[in-house]
Amino acid sequence: MKFEKSIIKTINQRTSKRAYKNLEIESSKLRKIKQILKKEFIGPFGGKSRFELIDCGINDPLVKRRLGTYGFIRGAHYFIIGILEQKERNIVDFGYCFEKIILKMTELGLGTVWLGGSFRYNQFKNCTNLKESEYIAAVSPVGYSLENPKAYEKIISWSIGSRKRKPWSKLFCLGDFSTPLTENIAGKYTTALEMVRIGPSAANKEPWRIVKEKKSNTYHFYLYFDRKQSTDNLPPMKQMDMGIALSHFELTVIEQKIGGKWIKKNPNIDTTRKNLYYIASWIGE
Repeated sequence: MKFEKSIIKTINQRTSKRAYKNLEIESSKLRKIKQILKKEFIGPFGGKSRFELIDCGINDPLVKRRLGTYGFIRGAHYFIIGILEQKERNIVDFGYCFEKIILKMTELGLGTVWLGGSFRYNQFKNCTNLKESEYIAAVSPVGYSLENPKAYEKIISWSIGSRKRKPWSKLFCLGDFSTPLTENIAGKYTTALEMVRIGPSAANKEPWRIVKEKKSNTYHFYLYFDRKQSTDNLPPMKQMDMGIALSHFELTVIEQKIGGKWIKKNPNIDTTRKNLYYIASWIGE
């Protein structure tokens, strides 16, 4: 996906928006969104996903505001629906692709917010061209957000700590999980890691942990949990969060003209009693 503006500025600019103006998106912008969503979306490890823009055709603004979101989203006319095949297991790839769309919407001046579980599945299913072999993995409203949201929306943002982020010492390590990675050692990858750090995640838990190899620009991405999980059944939203992390990291290094590629080859760093699960590695210059 091509971005017209600095992705670093866009990532910094983007915040979750839950309250929207009662305004339609201009027809020219709607066409652009639909063109973007028509493209084939494949993640770095081959996972395929597709996306639809929907307006359920409800004329009552009050009903529209409550459409399938348990009251968490207000005023949105349109939603982007993220769809996966039932057999698709590359949920990280889905998150990677959807976050690029989210950032593109930000570039277009539109608000968004990731919704994984806080939407009524059947209501959205009835508004999509969903095949029997598919399911809705996540959705996001898209539209013009309120500049001064009411106290209700502010309370939601406060309750999930939407402005808080963990420090580098909690997220990034050098060699193993016992030594924090400093910005000085990260060097030219400092900005890419910072864009990961400030990225959105479910309940703002920031489940990503990254280890840089001591003698190379190889970065290993891990998924962290508060308690032990089955490797065969990792929660989908947490995997999507890791896709967001991969997307932010890659988009930033591309903008900074830093070469590299993704691979899946577990470095077997000791994760004993740490509830960490290997996701992917960036092999950089």
